Amino acid sequence: MISRSIKTVLLFLCSSVLVAQTADTATILGQVLDPTQAAVVGAQVIVKNSQTGLHRTVQTDNSGKFSIAGLPVAGTYELCASKSGFADARVPEIALLGGRQATVNVRLNVSAGATAVEVTGVVGEVLTDEPQLGIRIGTKQAQETPLLNRRITYLPLLNSANRPAINQGDVFMNENLFTTAGAGRRQTSFEIDGSDGNDSWGRQTIFTNLPLASVQEMTVLENAFSAEYGATTGGVVNIVTKSGGNSFHGEVLGLFRPSDTAAKLSGFTAQSGASGNDITSDSLKQASAAFGGPLGKSGRTHFFLSGEYSWQDRGSPIISPVAPGSFEGHYRGWLAFARLDHQINDRNNLFFRSDVDSFHDTNPNGAVGGNNLPTVDRIFKRRTYSEEFGETAVLTSSLVNNARAQFQLASPITQFDPVIFSTQFTVSIAGVGNFVTGTSQSAELQNRQYDLSDTLAASWGRHQMRFGADVLRSHTGGNGKEFGGPSFLGAFTYKSCILDTATCESPTYLDNIANVNSYTQSYGNATYTVDDTLWALFVQDDFRLQPHLTVNLGLRYEQQTFTDARKDFAPRAGFVYNIAGTGKTVVRGGFGIYYSQVVDNSEANYALSGPTGFFNFTASAGQIGFPSSVSAAPLPAFPAGAQAPVRNLYIRPGRSSFYNQFFPTSGLIGYPAALLNPYSEQWTFGVEQQLAANWLLTMDYVGSHTLRIVRPLDVDPPVSFVRTITAAGTQFARTAQAANCTRPLWIAFYNQLGTACNPLKASNPQPAFAQILSDVNDGYSFYHALDVSLSHRFTSRFLMLASYTWSHATDNVDPDVPGQSPNDPNFAGRTEYGNAIFDQRHRFVLSGFYMAPLKITVGGIVTLASGLPYNLTTGANNFGDPGATADRPFINGVIVGRNTGLGTAIYDVSPMIERPFALGSERVQLTLRVEALNVFNHANFVGFNGLYGNGSTPPTDASGRSLLGVPLVGITNQLPARSLQFQARLNF
Repeated sequence: MISRSIKTVLLFLCSSVLVAQTADTATILGQVLDPTQAAVVGAQVIVKNSQTGLHRTVQTDNSGKFSIAGLPVAGTYELCASKSGFADARVPEIALLGGRQATVNVRLNVSAGATAVEVTGVVGEVLTDEPQLGIRIGTKQAQETPLLNRRITYLPLLNSANRPAINQGDVFMNENLFTTAGAGRRQTSFEIDGSDGNDSWGRQTIFTNLPLASVQEMTVLENAFSAEYGATTGGVVNIVTKSGGNSFHGEVLGLFRPSDTAAKLSGFTAQSGASGNDITSDSLKQASAAFGGPLGKSGRTHFFLSGEYSWQDRGSPIISPVAPGSFEGHYRGWLAFARLDHQINDRNNLFFRSDVDSFHDTNPNGAVGGNNLPTVDRIFKRRTYSEEFGETAVLTSSLVNNARAQFQLASPITQFDPVIFSTQFTVSIAGVGNFVTGTSQSAELQNRQYDLSDTLAASWGRHQMRFGADVLRSHTGGNGKEFGGPSFLGAFTYKSCILDTATCESPTYLDNIANVNSYTQSYGNATYTVDDTLWALFVQDDFRLQPHLTVNLGLRYEQQTFTDARKDFAPRAGFVYNIAGTGKTVVRGGFGIYYSQVVDNSEANYALSGPTGFFNFTASAGQIGFPSSVSAAPLPAFPAGAQAPVRNLYIRPGRSSFYNQFFPTSGLIGYPAALLNPYSEQWTFGVEQQLAANWLLTMDYVGSHTLRIVRPLDVDPPVSFVRTITAAGTQFARTAQAANCTRPLWIAFYNQLGTACNPLKASNPQPAFAQILSDVNDGYSFYHALDVSLSHRFTSRFLMLASYTWSHATDNVDPDVPGQSPNDPNFAGRTEYGNAIFDQRHRFVLSGFYMAPLKITVGGIVTLASGLPYNLTTGANNFGDPGATADRPFINGVIVGRNTGLGTAIYDVSPMIERPFALGSERVQLTLRVEALNVFNHANFVGFNGLYGNGSTPPTDASGRSLLGVPLVGITNQLPARSLQFQARLNF
């Protein structure tokens, strides 16, 4: 049922006349003067789009000023100002920035001759009206940049302020993940053609990915955003898609990346690879096509279509003696995009966008490889659809309305299908290894999203106002967890088999219950659904306080119904001072508060790992619950008379009234009364200088303080204990049973019985639950950075972007990083404060291209960066929390801090070279291209061995060399090795 607050927002959207400038439109404003600097009143100003022919006409007011809002950014514009008695003034090739204002001031002459024109706020010029930090990537730059698999989500890495986030998402997703300004990998917010592009279920990356050929421009904002942006503490990526023009044009492209020309990843061989992520071969074939143009003869309707299909095969070594060899995983994915634009008249424009993103992977996250055989493989599938309708209405010369409506469907958003869906059988074969076949761990999750937005941009004197509202309704859920969870069909674990391999794997051996050591089966509920609404209201005023000073003031209110926060007001303030009023040098700064979304799949933890979720029960031969025969599995119900296992729970904050039926929440320590949205306080100060024509230099300080970061924490924690060194020289490890006996709820349980808990051995009766995790908003982080960039906008031959970032990111929990547990849950604050896992002190990125003689274009990307931190652990469960091995070592009398290890530096040089060949005419060209990714094959590791061990010194190899800090291997720990991508593109 929609709450009253949501109804209010919907009523506001439907009944209000809101005028807007969204991220896919722009505004041209300015002033027309005569030779004496007096205002020219009633001058006619016409702008015309060179690509679509769209034109708009306005007249200057009593101050000689004009404003033309809601202009699509595709193509360039020509501006013509005219007035009787004056010569016409023309300003050609005005390239607009999405969501921004361009200022064009014109001084008319009384006769034909030179016309004075001042242009600011366009592509390649100093921005004099807003303090936002970031980069714009146009069509040409995106096309010329070497990109692995031509994924558009690698483009933000051209800005050194963004850093790659290597994690499980990179392995089975078809997009790149990155972090910005000390925020987590799930914090980047995507906006496509003015509508939300985020996936509320998991916020991994773009809801529906786009073909590279469909991108008109991408603006990557780092900081100091206006109040238009919300639901993120990280960066914002605005994508504007391509529109068709008045002439037909298109391209057909083929790309090939052979495995034979690629270098191998470092640190392992086909005989030693211990994981399916230790890739030994990787090949790619990709086909892409795009076509656009006019529909009909009116010149008012245009279309653009593009599609892409990828065949990628990756080999994973299987080192198990049971079936050694190589397993080839197949990735197949396709992207489709369609856009239709229609100009009703010179005041009303419509567009419709539809895109599909579908892929499957037969070896997701390296499920098969090492000692894992193909019999345990699961196929990952994902398919998403986005349909958007947009309307721009010019109400007056200073009021423009932009409305957006979007439906998004992920069916599925995540699906894991076992190749052999059955009871699992695991046999330990003496002298050979484990044979595993079958699994019933599966998952199928879906997401539906409905998005309505309407935003306002009004030019009132010295005020450029924007008002807006946005409502995003999502319905998500399904069966299982992201990587699958329960084994409802059961799993047999066999005694060690000393017979030959063929016999140990035979049906005769597997069907004999006498050979089974134990049996495990899951019981309970594995489904969940979430209905969530994110809605927001905002107002933004860019006020030209003085001719050379603009003050930016904004206020945003947003609410997420999945959480309990209801006071999330986000003020924003900034300024831009145009020194000397020339538009060549500005000083800028900003401060704002930004709230982030809590992902909806958090409910999977609460529902599936809560007291009404599922649990695993294990029985050995002779115990209640052990099947009478192999064919008796799975058991139809929980065995009568069996003792339910002690369970570990994950519970939602603020639900004491519900959980009290299972245990007294008043006995928990630090159980939160509410689930809140994290927020950050961000501030910037810097300068932007035009060094020469087309050259811009920027220097900015960026600061951020994020609070209320969500972290899982044990709210029924064992008491702290002082770790000591045993007589054997090892660090003392408390058993789970001894730790459980000190939990508050266990103490209360045994006090009620009048007996003592035995710390040496579990005995009935005992409490039903041990560890109880909940999401606690006690995380915090700091980020400080110096950003420097030097850019040259694209002219006829040359484009360059060089950026450098010095930064330091610290926190007491890394946002969006799975598997984190504090050293001691009783001390999760200052004690856990240290370097963030993605803290990278230095990062430099140089990119661009040069069109040399003989029609040869050369370019590429150079990345130089310092190493990433890694955490030191004992590898043992010293504290006694079940399943926790994040305990840090005791060195020189103290527990070492988080992420104190430092990895090796990263160097990557990826050049490209291409040349077009005319086929009959210049309108039809075949371009041949070669890209060498990581051409020098530098081993760029991002994961390192942090296992210090449980002794007084770290482990060593046979030669006595310390293994601490040795690089980890595989595609989750190392950036790609050298590979060559060959491409042929036919343009017409």
